[in-house]
Amino acid sequence: MAKGYMTGMAKIKCSAGTIPLPIVLPVSHGVVSKGQKLPLLNANDHIPMVNIMPFGLCKNKPAAPPGANVCIPVTPLAWKSGDTHCFVGGAPALSADSSLTCMMGGTIKFQ
Repeated sequence: MAKGYMTGMAKIKCSAGTIPLPIVLPVSHGVVSKGQKLPLLNANDHIPMVNIMPFGLCKNKPAAPPGANVCIPVTPLAWKSGDTHCFVGGAPALSADSSLTCMMGGTIKFQ
């Protein structure tokens, strides 16, 4: 069975955030999906404010002062469970099983 690889604009959600949003791929790795012709993601697409935008409010941060609990991702490490049999742009391709750990205590997954 073919594995479903994740593409740019796939929806992601942080377990500590309040809203899901699409992952951003500002520059394609040069590999696109067969059917949709969308760029594939790799394990290195984890950069805060480049690939991963704020998820609304963070449930793991205090609400005071106002605005202090904005869910800005802290994701210095690559995605986990990338497909090590399929490399995109020199890193494992991401699948629906891939996850990303936020240092604020949340886990980011594809929806």
